[in-house]
Amino acid sequence: MKLKLIALMVAAGTSMFAQSAYYGEGRDLRGDYRDLANDRAQADRLRADIARDRFQLHQARERGDRWEANRISGDMARDQASLNALMRDMGRDRRDIHHDQWERDYR
Repeated sequence: MKLKLIALMVAAGTSMFAQSAYYGEGRDLRGDYRDLANDRAQADRLRADIARDRFQLHQARERGDRWEANRISGDMARDQASLNALMRDMGRDRRDIHHDQWERDYR
């Protein structure tokens, strides 16, 4: 009786694993697309923040407010570093999407 139960559990586990592997491919690709879309939205927000900082930096320099200009420059540098890292991440996401599509089509 125990042997039958173990064999049944192994068969069920194997079936579930095969199904999850099959459905996991599409889910992985959808997750990559969703991640890329979120990254694009975040990049747009960072670009807008950098543009706003650039404008405020110009105004602070015109007023001669060095302290404010330095603060804004630091904020702008952090935003630019975040944008650069995000752009690298987006490149990896695009390569991952391409790889997943290739695997799906030629597997």
